[in-house]
Amino acid sequence: MYCTSTLSPTNIQTKADFRKTPKLTLTNGLYLSRRQSHHLLWFEMKCMAETSNIEKPVVNATVGLHPLIVVDIVKSCCSEEFERPEINITFNRIRKMIPRLIEFIDEYRRLGGKIIWIRSTPWREEYLPKNINRLYHENPYATFYTEHDVEESVEFYDGISPHEPDEIFTKNTYSAFVDVDLQKLLRKNQWDTYLLSGVFAEACVNATLIDGFTKGLFTIILSDLVETMDDEEQQTHKTHLLTHQWPFMYGHVITSNEFLKKLTKKL
Repeated sequence: MYCTSTLSPTNIQTKADFRKTPKLTLTNGLYLSRRQSHHLLWFEMKCMAETSNIEKPVVNATVGLHPLIVVDIVKSCCSEEFERPEINITFNRIRKMIPRLIEFIDEYRRLGGKIIWIRSTPWREEYLPKNINRLYHENPYATFYTEHDVEESVEFYDGISPHEPDEIFTKNTYSAFVDVDLQKLLRKNQWDTYLLSGVFAEACVNATLIDGFTKGLFTIILSDLVETMDDEEQQTHKTHLLTHQWPFMYGHVITSNEFLKKLTKKL
């Protein structure tokens, strides 16, 4: 079943309307009223529910002690002090996910798994590449520079404590694979498969996944260890990626518990 939707020009808000009407939200590049936005969200969820009823084959995922890449569990993406509730940027679901992530990492280390932490440079103009800065300069609505406590923003979130023999790499864009040292580590160890977790699902996690796939890598996404902001539309987007995009284009999607069960049977 294919679901289609058409928004007529009369339904699309202009930038001028957006400035005058604070209750408009940006959805898929269109400025929509709350009512229109909620209608579109309902429609997307309906499409997902209908296509989810299609019978899917059982996936026989091959598991092993693949390296685990953990993306952006840093204060700017997790901590309450960096939330911006006035524009629907809050991290409650992310903070709820972190204890599960820590528990999984502790067990995975015990089994002999390699942990690779990815964090960003400060998200400021002087650190970012030209293309991101150009986007921000030419589209004010896309601008997402860190506004305060810049150095603190890239510290790992409370309770996250990388230690030997973990690896830490730094990125200044969305994909973790921008760091050539990460690519060298994978080649050196002949790793062609990795586990993926972190935030934000639709942003840096998605970019890392796609970039890795184009480099010939295979990914196992730990579905319960991937999160995004609390906003309802962001959550719907995450669900769509987990159920309708990632498992059909880039790798296997499996919960952390399912992965550990399969792994312990194999070891």
